[in-house]
Amino acid sequence: MPRLQLPTDLPFEVGALYNRQRDVHDRLGGKRQGGIAPSTSTPFVILFTGAAGSQHGYRDHWEEEDGENILHYYGEGQSGDMRDSHGNRAIRAHLQQNRRLLIFQSLGKSKPYRFLGEFRFVHAYEEHDVPDTHGALRKAIVFKLKPIENDFSPFDKAIADSEVAQIDLSTTVSQQVREIRVKQSLFKRRLLNVEKQCRLTGVADLRFLRASHIKPWSKCTNGSERVDGANGLLLTPHADLLFDRGWITFENDGALVRSGQLPANVSSRIGLNLTNGRRCGGFDEKQKAYLEYHRNAVFETTFEKMEDPLSDLITLEMI
Repeated sequence: MPRLQLPTDLPFEVGALYNRQRDVHDRLGGKRQGGIAPSTSTPFVILFTGAAGSQHGYRDHWEEEDGENILHYYGEGQSGDMRDSHGNRAIRAHLQQNRRLLIFQSLGKSKPYRFLGEFRFVHAYEEHDVPDTHGALRKAIVFKLKPIENDFSPFDKAIADSEVAQIDLSTTVSQQVREIRVKQSLFKRRLLNVEKQCRLTGVADLRFLRASHIKPWSKCTNGSERVDGANGLLLTPHADLLFDRGWITFENDGALVRSGQLPANVSSRIGLNLTNGRRCGGFDEKQKAYLEYHRNAVFETTFEKMEDPLSDLITLEMI
């Protein structure tokens, strides 16, 4: 899908954090409150998503459709039926008006916004019996938005990012690789609706984080577990390594558990607060089920099965 040819370069990087007023509206215009902000001074329609929208019946979510990840984005209108006007009309007509859709995620009151990227309108549908701000059931307009960037990967780039020689893959293998990429991207996008930052460091900029499965991809019993946002944590690379290999885990109440086999010199030098029992935020019921698996099958188990630690020092991502 070709990118819209407009003269204005995006002043944002996917995954990075920005101040809504200073970095977004001062640069691009658009109303400074609300979820949909068409600009009258620049060719952009700026959209905002976040957990706070649930109080108005907005339930933005990701689905895989025909091999692509699609964001279902709820239109504006806090009370009564939503109407095809104002901000909602701006989304639907952005291609005809030669405007670009940019989406930012709210991380909470008085916190920065995370840039999720550029999107394109695909389709809109009506959903009935959606509660409004006062709890009354109404008709909602839901937009299907396709990200311009299909492979969502703002997370921690690989250390060695040099090009790998092209491998001649069969049609079947190529299809499998593409399907895995789509599912991995869907998992990452859904994870952002569950976790906002690294629980050990507080880092929220996706460029310095990794999307880590709680129950490993290879151990998931079905496809839904692999793409379930509740089956994941946002972690900085060193925290991800400790969690992925079972050196640390979490209790259901968020208490950190450190393996007694973690060398003291590593614990003191790695730059993380690994105090046993340290509270790192609570988990919802779905996350608790995955954490139970991690405590029983990954913690103090995975690192003991590593036959050759050197083999994992340098890796090249093939998918």
